Amino acid sequence: MAYNRTKPKARQKIRRPRLIVVSNRSPYHLESLDGEIRMIRNVSGMVTGLEPVLASTQGMWVAWGNAPAECDICRIPPDNPTFDLKLIPLDQEEIRHFYLGFSNSTLWPLAHNFLGRTIFQEADWEGYFKVNRKFAEAVAVEARPSDLIWVNDYHLALVPQMLRNLRVTSRIGFFWHIPFPPLDLFRTLPWRRDFLKGLLGSDLVGFHCNSYVKNLLHAVENLLARDVSFSKGLVRNKHSVRVSAFPMGIDYYRIQKLTQEEQTINAAKRIRSEIGSKRIILGVDRLDYSKGIPERLEAIEKLLEENPRFIGKLSFVQISVPSRIQLPEYRRMQHEVENAVGRINGKFSKAAWTPIRYYFRSFPFEELVTYYLAADVCLVTPLRDGMNLIAKEYAATQSPDKGMLVLSEFAGAAEEMKEAVIVNPHSIPSIKNGLLEAINMSKVERMIRMEAMRNRLKRRTVGKWGEAFLERLRGDLPNKKTVGTKRRR
Repeated sequence: MAYNRTKPKARQKIRRPRLIVVSNRSPYHLESLDGEIRMIRNVSGMVTGLEPVLASTQGMWVAWGNAPAECDICRIPPDNPTFDLKLIPLDQEEIRHFYLGFSNSTLWPLAHNFLGRTIFQEADWEGYFKVNRKFAEAVAVEARPSDLIWVNDYHLALVPQMLRNLRVTSRIGFFWHIPFPPLDLFRTLPWRRDFLKGLLGSDLVGFHCNSYVKNLLHAVENLLARDVSFSKGLVRNKHSVRVSAFPMGIDYYRIQKLTQEEQTINAAKRIRSEIGSKRIILGVDRLDYSKGIPERLEAIEKLLEENPRFIGKLSFVQISVPSRIQLPEYRRMQHEVENAVGRINGKFSKAAWTPIRYYFRSFPFEELVTYYLAADVCLVTPLRDGMNLIAKEYAATQSPDKGMLVLSEFAGAAEEMKEAVIVNPHSIPSIKNGLLEAINMSKVERMIRMEAMRNRLKRRTVGKWGEAFLERLRGDLPNKKTVGTKRRR
């Protein structure tokens, strides 16, 4: 695999403090093979955004994983190191309570407004607390006062205050990558006060969207009775905590380069030829109940029932990446989706044509780009989503006269990508009508809308997202207004 080995200018290296990134997920899976360390890169927008910044500071990444026997702290990449990787092993009991339990059976459904799926177990909270403390202790050993520490996501919300309790004086930033629930939902969490205090050990808390900023500030004001400024995005704590929106971007220019490669273009042509339909609609998601896949399939079914002219001429390709299959909820979801695909295909298929092509596996990013390029419409309809980079990646692949995005109003990306066809994912008629609008849209209107989205994606890349957060954490940027509400309390 290729790495960016461009060395930063010496003047930049001197001015930048070292960065320590902390996350549940590791940027690389490491294996020892014949005495050599083999690296497998984890595909992630967070990794894409943070790795170049981390490398420029000769920093460290702390994450869950098992290090090879050859190294306690591994140099990445081994042949030309640019940062250190410190992996924290978790045993099966810790995984059960911290990861499968509190992180993904309590926080995940609660954050995505699925209170009926949310499980509150004291043992899970205790496991979450212990693993957060394990991470905090591992970081505290490495941290210097001049470092910047960037903690990522809902798995590690207690780490900032735990670091303060361990007398870490470095500046600490926290980025919450999923939705933050509204107050009425968040207050159902039995450990809500301790949870918020954990986050407020940070100097800066970031979200993808302004609405999530407002939700956190409401929770802090009402549950901790702290002095909160909504207009400034500020919590006046023992030390002030800034709260702001930093919408995450994509690696726009890498995607553009891929779409111009001959092998990508030819692969996209092969996909269209194999499917054999005049129009191709694409869905790409992790298999998760928050993604709205059953509703999407029902909308395709209604579209074909009410518009028989599309039979034999329109195909829907759904790529579902396996996710958390250890949990019964996710196995049930898999069966529900597969049954729906079988029913719809059985109802409409004829000769060599089937309305739905369903893939339940992970795709390398390069292969995923070929499907983006082949599709006429991308259907992104999560019931709730922190951002959703699929929507942005699809828009980045399209040429000026091609493609249209149908996007859920409850995806964080909808705050930026207003030119997409916006739909209510809880309404089958809304999804169906949105598809019809995208399919029937004039070439001129499609060009205007897609060009506006692509121009925005060029300006707001994932690299600029990482730099903007760190600049604010360093104090290089003035605090900007995030929520236009009068100061309260």
